[in-house]
Amino acid sequence: MFRPPIVRVVLVLAIVCGVYFSGVAVRQLLGSCVDIRNTSRQSVRNVSVKVENTGQTYAVPDLAPGAHQRVYVRPTEKSRVTVAMTDARNRQRDFTVFSGALPGDCAVSMVTIQSGQNTQSDEFHHPVCWRGWLDLM
Repeated sequence: MFRPPIVRVVLVLAIVCGVYFSGVAVRQLLGSCVDIRNTSRQSVRNVSVKVENTGQTYAVPDLAPGAHQRVYVRPTEKSRVTVAMTDARNRQRDFTVFSGALPGDCAVSMVTIQSGQNTQSDEFHHPVCWRGWLDLM
């Protein structure tokens, strides 16, 4: 069956919008993202992400040099989120990545583990996850 070009364009736009908004909905349901990147030259062991108000802890696999891992957390109320790890010198390190993560918030914390015991954490809060599927890649 032959369809006029305008019908095909409208159909393609409807499909693209459907895929995009389904990604926004899925990402919104996942909660706040903690993206941990190991840019040091040594492995980091015993990595975990903890939501303080619930005590829920998410274990992360050991991070080799250059590796990264994402963890999605869903606090039930405003809560501090921390990362704990054991560095190459066998020292336990804990630091805060979200000072006040909220339920339903689309926050992202980019955690970078650097050489020499340095760690950098940048926190971003958005009311809606407009990047949708792109945030999951």
